[in-house]
Amino acid sequence: MDYVGIDPAVGLECSHCHHISRIRYSRLLKLVILAQRAQCESCERHMLHDWTTVMVVQNIIKQRMVQANELKSKRTGRLKGVS
Repeated sequence: MDYVGIDPAVGLECSHCHHISRIRYSRLLKLVILAQRAQCESCERHMLHDWTTVMVVQNIIKQRMVQANELKSKRTGRLKGVS
């Protein structure tokens, strides 16, 4: 099953060199589902990420969506008051 939805870049930190490798959320899901590891862009070691990482990313996406909706509501409210 393919992921359909917001597909932001996700920063994964390497536990060896502490480099942040950026991959798409859909790629992270695919790696976790297939029990595969992402490769660090710096030292090329394999990084272990699991469903905990996916849940953290999901929570960040939800937070950002709430913030965007609140900002949109404030802007819409201000525009209605101007009319």
